[in-house]
Amino acid sequence: SCRLAQRRARRGASRPMALQATMLPPQRPSAAPAIAGASPCSGSCGARSSREWTPRVGGPMSIAGLGLVCGFSTRRSTGARRTGSRARGLKVVRNATESLDRSYLNFTGFPFPLGPVFARRTVRTQIGDGMWTFEQEQKLANIAVNVRMTAIKLEDGSLWVHNPVAPTEECNAQLRELGLPVKYIVLGSAQYEHKIFVAPFARRWPDAKVYTVQQWSWPLDLPSAFYGIFATELKDGEDAPWSPEIDKQLLCPKDRLGLGYSASECAFFHRRSKTLICTDALVYVPEDPPAVLDKDELKGLGRTANNFILDLVAFVNWRGSGDVVRKAIAEESGGPSPSDAALLRKGWQRDALLSLYFGPDGGSIVEPSQAFRSIAGRWIVGPVCYSLVYGGKIREDVKEWSERLCEWDVQQILPGHFAGPVCGTADDIQRAFEVLGENVEATEPPDFALPWPFPQPVRYPAEDLKLLTDIRGALRALNVI
Repeated sequence: SCRLAQRRARRGASRPMALQATMLPPQRPSAAPAIAGASPCSGSCGARSSREWTPRVGGPMSIAGLGLVCGFSTRRSTGARRTGSRARGLKVVRNATESLDRSYLNFTGFPFPLGPVFARRTVRTQIGDGMWTFEQEQKLANIAVNVRMTAIKLEDGSLWVHNPVAPTEECNAQLRELGLPVKYIVLGSAQYEHKIFVAPFARRWPDAKVYTVQQWSWPLDLPSAFYGIFATELKDGEDAPWSPEIDKQLLCPKDRLGLGYSASECAFFHRRSKTLICTDALVYVPEDPPAVLDKDELKGLGRTANNFILDLVAFVNWRGSGDVVRKAIAEESGGPSPSDAALLRKGWQRDALLSLYFGPDGGSIVEPSQAFRSIAGRWIVGPVCYSLVYGGKIREDVKEWSERLCEWDVQQILPGHFAGPVCGTADDIQRAFEVLGENVEATEPPDFALPWPFPQPVRYPAEDLKLLTDIRGALRALNVI
C-alpha cells in the first residue's frame, strides 16, 4: 500500500497544474472583489464593481459539471497579467487566464443566423449588491454588439435571471460560482436573438420556472410547449411570484404587425436598486466598446485601407460615396499608420453605426465621429426599433407603455445591448420616446429646444436613417408595420 501511495503521488506531481485544478471539488471563492470602481455616472446610481476571477489550485474549475468562474478570460493560455484602462470612471483589471470551454453551436435564426456560430466568450460583471450581468458577443459578418443576461439575488437567496445567453460551460460555471440557485428564468422579448437560448438554458437549470412574453413562435404562432419549454406567459394585471421585489410593465400592442408579429416586450423595475431592466426598447451607446467585444476585430474595422466593408461601399458606390471612400483609402495607404487607440475608436464608432442603422451614409462610414456623436452618450430608442417596429401602427401603444415606465422611480437603466447600467430617469425615458410623438419627425430639428448645456431632443441624422426610412415606407405600403 505504501508503494501504491508513492506511485499515486508521483502521478499527481507530474500532472499539469491546470488538470490538477480540474480534479478538485468546487469551492466557494472569497467574497472580496478584485476591483471596485465608481459608477459611470455619479449620484444615486451608486457604486459599480467589476469582478475578475482567476482559476487557482484548490479553486473551482469546470469538469463533468463542477462549478467555476473565469470571467474576462482570454483566448490565450498565459499567466501574464494585464492591466486595463479607465473608462467612464470605472477601472477594470484584466487577468489573462486559461480559457474554459466556450463552445456553443448556433446556426438558427431568421432570416439569417447571428454568430458566433461555434464559440461564445462570457464576461461577468457585478453591478450592485446581489446584481450581476453576463455578456456575450453576437455578430453578423464582422459587425458585433454585446448581448446581456442579468441575474438578481432575491430575498429568499435565489436568482432571478433575465434574458438568458448561450449556456456555455464558461457561462454556467460563472453562474454556479455565485452559489445561488436559479429560481426564475424570464424572457423579456420575443426577438429571436434572446429567445433561442431559453430552452437550452432552462435544461441546465431544470428546477427553475420559466416565464415568457406573449408569442413564443413567429411567424407560426406555436405554443412554447411545442418546443419542449413549459413556460408561464407574463400578463398585465397578474402578479408574478417576484412582484414584491421586481415590478413589471408589459408592452402588448392591440394590433399585430405583419404575419402576426406581436412586438411584445416586458420591462421590469428592481425596487431596491431602482433599476429599469429592458431588452430592446432603449439603448445607451458608450464612448468605449463593451469589454466582451474583440478589440483586434474592432481595430481591423477601424482601418480604411484593407477593409472589406469600405471596399464593398466603394465597389457598389453606396449612395454616391465611392469616390470619397477611394480617396480615404489612398490617403491612409500613403500616410503614417494610425495608432491602435485611433483604430479602436474608429472601429467601435463604425461598428455602432452599422449595427444601429444597418446602412448609414457612406460618408459616415468613412469618418464616423459626427454621426456617432449624434447617438452616443444618451438614452435613445434604437433606430431599427423606431423605424421598423415602433414607428408604425403600434406607435400609440408604445408611447403609452413608455409613459407607464415613467411612473417608476427609475434611477438607472439596464438594457439588453450596449452600455448598462447607466444613470437614467423618467426624464430620459420621455426624451427618448419623444420621437414617437404625434407630428414628430425624428430626422427634423424640433420647433423649440433649449440650448446646450440643457439636454437635447433625440434626433437621427436623415442621411444615416435613409435606408431604414426606405424600408419602413415599403413595409407600410404592404401594411406590415
